[in-house]
Amino acid sequence: MGERLYRTTGVIIKRIDVGEADRVLTILTPVGKISVNARGIRKTASRLAGHLELLSYCQLQLAAGKSRDVVTQSVAIERFDAIQQRLYTMAAGYYVTELTDNFVTDEDTASPALNHLLASLRMLCQPCHVEMVLHWYTLQLSDVAGYRPQLFGCAVCGTDLDEQAQRWSITQGGMLCPDCVRADIHASIISLALFKLLRFVQREPLAVVAQTAQPFALHTQAFSLLRQWVVRHSEQPLRSAEFFDDVRHKEYQDQVGTQE
Repeated sequence: MGERLYRTTGVIIKRIDVGEADRVLTILTPVGKISVNARGIRKTASRLAGHLELLSYCQLQLAAGKSRDVVTQSVAIERFDAIQQRLYTMAAGYYVTELTDNFVTDEDTASPALNHLLASLRMLCQPCHVEMVLHWYTLQLSDVAGYRPQLFGCAVCGTDLDEQAQRWSITQGGMLCPDCVRADIHASIISLALFKLLRFVQREPLAVVAQTAQPFALHTQAFSLLRQWVVRHSEQPLRSAEFFDDVRHKEYQDQVGTQE
């Protein structure tokens, strides 16, 4: 009996070199996250080389295997070359792929997560505010994974929140109204500017969010808060954060230098 072949599409979100020439790829597809073997891909003569790069959106033919399925054919639908041409967007690309790998665990979340991932990668190929794209993707991914932070209604009582809300509680699931602050004595006090930023990013479409400038320091606050959120709920460290922060800080210094 011949090998069973099937086709799918997906974004490569992780790769690990194995042996002398192989790679194990993690791919987000519309029906789930899969781990596959790409045999001989690191050989210079490999027909798969160039079609299975990290971040690439590919059409794949796979053969069913005993432990992992094997890539037999691949065509890159979108390579997102513009992301690779700039260290800042490349670091952002690594950031979103690790978030995806950590958060997507079942078939129900895969399809909407893939749509949000593709939207974010396409936006990173255009002139945009990179930090805003990452905030938007983090909140969208949290939503599809079932961990939507409450930013418009109190996480405890559901009362509509206004500018008097100051307390952010990871354990309770978001912002607390003044009457419910005792529900979490360890809840953090956040600034009104950060509260407004998070609500804006959660509410507005990516096309609007990505073109909205915000201060560097406010983004730093947002990254700190959102990373604590995703690490708690994914139960996975975000290893790419340190690299992204280093590149982001260098990018900011370069921008300040050109303005002086």
